[in-house]
Amino acid sequence: MIIPIRCFSCGKPLGHLWEDFKDKASKKNADVKSLLDEAGIERYCCRSLFLGHVDLIDTSAQFKKF
Repeated sequence: MIIPIRCFSCGKPLGHLWEDFKDKASKKNADVKSLLDEAGIERYCCRSLFLGHVDLIDTSAQFKKF
């Protein structure tokens, strides 16, 4: 739903990098590898967190809690 603040495996802070990454990745000819390198995300665990994340907050916000 929302990008985690820290990496689950190594504990590196990542939450502040998500918005910038999402904006740059949404452009047409964006190379994801170069975006991750530019952001300073080098570890496999952190990269997998960014590549595997699906932003579902808008979808879940449509439903009532109770």
